[in-house]
Amino acid sequence: MKLNEVFYLEEYQKSKDFVKSPFRYAGGKFYALKLILPYIDCVDYDEYREPFVGGGSVFFAKKKSSISWINDLETKIIQVYQALTDDEMVQQLSALFANEVANKERHSEVKEMTPKTPLEEVFQTYYLNRTSYCGIINAPAWGYCTGKSAPPPNWSSFLKSASKKMKDVRITSLDFSDVITAPRSGKRVLMYLDPPYYGADQKRAYTKSFELEDHIRLCELLKQTEHYFCLSYDNVKEVKDLYKWANVYEKSWLYNTANKQGEHRSLGQELIITNYEAIPSISPLF
Repeated sequence: MKLNEVFYLEEYQKSKDFVKSPFRYAGGKFYALKLILPYIDCVDYDEYREPFVGGGSVFFAKKKSSISWINDLETKIIQVYQALTDDEMVQQLSALFANEVANKERHSEVKEMTPKTPLEEVFQTYYLNRTSYCGIINAPAWGYCTGKSAPPPNWSSFLKSASKKMKDVRITSLDFSDVITAPRSGKRVLMYLDPPYYGADQKRAYTKSFELEDHIRLCELLKQTEHYFCLSYDNVKEVKDLYKWANVYEKSWLYNTANKQGEHRSLGQELIITNYEAIPSISPLF
């Protein structure tokens, strides 16, 4: 535990190797990057881990570490990440998407596919991610908006940009405890954790439910870890009670986890929780 260590926040600066996540993702942190990344960038570390990588907005946006490890129990999403490390696979996917269309009929066809090869599995997952509401691939519902959503021929540029950042990244689909408790490979480890939120709709958004005991188990592991951590959560009393031993910062950012037509992004009351103190270097930020 590193509660007495102090780091100084600087205003968010986009990294030189910034890449936008290639995924649509319920609860994704793209709109919160300027709030979250100062709490990561202020720490001196050479090994970076994400036990709940999800759509990877933070991973793709931050400066890549010399040692990086991303993990998630959503195995279909992890298969896409693994495909991004394979140049030939990326080229094959790009060729497939170059001639694709996005409409309700095609969405239904792809949803009913029975993939027979790894390429078909990744194709199905990514197509449904890009064309379903909020990118949800668990019981996906059509959610593509012509004129606003990126058309399939453009998806190859998302994949190719992301692929550049995936080289030499460790990719796993393990229980979060395995990532948190693993001994360091570098000098200092920083973990960014974005677990399913306490009040999240488990049945709709995730194929692997995150139960109350998981929230408690996560808290106990972080309480004992010697690694630095930065954790994002929904701002609810239950979470504040669990992490009253840590440094808790209240923030607000826009996000969208709804799966309803016409639903817009809403302002969420969120928490950033760390086991180190992060204070503004000159004046309060944001």
